[in-house]
Amino acid sequence: MQPYIHQFANYLRFHMDSISVGLVATLLIIYGGYINNYFKKITRSIPFLGRFVLFVILCSAGYAFLTSQLVKLLKMFLRGQPDLPLIGIVAAAFLILAFCARSGKDI
Repeated sequence: MQPYIHQFANYLRFHMDSISVGLVATLLIIYGGYINNYFKKITRSIPFLGRFVLFVILCSAGYAFLTSQLVKLLKMFLRGQPDLPLIGIVAAAFLILAFCARSGKDI
């Protein structure tokens, strides 16, 4: 059984870029609305044009920076895991995100 576990873990490591981007993108899709609402609440006192410019900056630069840094950190964390914990963490992460999306009525 150990060779199959090692082979599957290596397959996951080979596709770590896609896995990390998928996890982070799904997380931002689920919770992006909450981030936007919080941002809207804290910028309520700013005039419309200023809020619009800040929102564009948040969406273009803020989410891009957040995504790139979270993907990098997630890849470093996952690549350092032994075979069996890596498989468990990746599977559990996708399952937890699926339940979060379901409870948030995103699916």
